[in-house]
Amino acid sequence: MTKESRKRPAEPVDDGTRRFTFPRGGVAPRSAVLLALAAGWAAMIVTDVLNPRIDPISETVSRYVHGTGGWLITLALLSIGSASAVVARWLRHLPGRPAARRAARGALAVWAGGVLVAGLFPADPPGQWGRPSTSDLIHGTAALPAFLALPLAASVSLRGLMTVWPAGRRALLAVTTASALTTVALGVFLVDVMSGGPSLGLGGAPTLVGLVERLAITADIAWVALAAVAVSRDRRDAARRNRGRRIGGSGIGGRPRHDRSYGGQSVDGRSHGGDAPARVPAGDRRA
Repeated sequence: MTKESRKRPAEPVDDGTRRFTFPRGGVAPRSAVLLALAAGWAAMIVTDVLNPRIDPISETVSRYVHGTGGWLITLALLSIGSASAVVARWLRHLPGRPAARRAARGALAVWAGGVLVAGLFPADPPGQWGRPSTSDLIHGTAALPAFLALPLAASVSLRGLMTVWPAGRRALLAVTTASALTTVALGVFLVDVMSGGPSLGLGGAPTLVGLVERLAITADIAWVALAAVAVSRDRRDAARRNRGRRIGGSGIGGRPRHDRSYGGQSVDGRSHGGDAPARVPAGDRRA
């Protein structure tokens, strides 16, 4: 393997059955990314069911790590962060301006890294907002820029994603808008809770920060899933185009053609029809 081939990004390979798979050591397949995102989102829902005494309206998801099945929260954050990191790598193939592509990749990498760090450093138990532990400080410091980075990644990559996936334009626009709006609302509720300001609750819930966070996480996970679908479709289309060029430039069985003809006769001695060798009378041969 040459130095150039090691630097070249892995491309899908045609396995001969019109299905395109990724070579060993390349990018993970789309199905694995979607499965990791779905598993992470489902794990968060399960913790809500397993902990009925914790109010999901007023408590954030990360607080459930100290409840029943708390390990599911760690698993969810690690799964979502890992899948997002894969999609961030895929974005380098996104069409459009290089600056927008780099911004999208960088912002999504911040989201992925923040989610992974938040999963490794658990938050404090429910109700402890006043004196956070060191682990909770690291958790919050990683989670805040992650929530801010995802809508940025969605916004700057929106045009490129809609270009490679026209059928998903409405879905991409919807989740991008939802991510931005819920992130703004989450920031308002977090500031209210941590500063001890006036209650922004509803009914018996002192605050809606838990509900708003769940809506933001759902919108963010949905966007990562749609981005994975859009970019992987573009990579498969590129692989099909490359395969078409290879077939168009080769003969039967993939062997290069050597049928250039000169004056009605091919270089291998056959006529244009290819039925029999072109015979030249001995008397007409010239040196």
